[in-house]
Amino acid sequence: MSEKIVTRSLPVKPRPVARIVCDAHRRRTVRNMERRFAGEFVAGEPIRAAALIRNDGMYPHKDIGEPLVHPGDTGVVRESWRFLGEVYYTVEFAARSVFVIMRGREMTRMGTAFDVA
Repeated sequence: MSEKIVTRSLPVKPRPVARIVCDAHRRRTVRNMERRFAGEFVAGEPIRAAALIRNDGMYPHKDIGEPLVHPGDTGVVRESWRFLGEVYYTVEFAARSVFVIMRGREMTRMGTAFDVA
């Protein structure tokens, strides 16, 4: 009644050794170039509003429907992010003392540094 349990070891497959090489500087440069060609704005870039931006209820201490930014106002892009496939920008308009979230189609690039004034 002695039963022998035979165990066989399965052949071990050799695992490939791979080294991932990352060139962060090159990737950052490529991303910046892609942004410029895609028409995206970068942080610190001066812009001009192309549309009237009204308060939709998200801006505190202002009435709903009150204009926050008028076409032609100048501002500076502070940050950008993507949400549901669309790019949004936080823009500071110092003359009006407001921070507004805008889309790319609602603003245009400034032509020269002299346009900022």
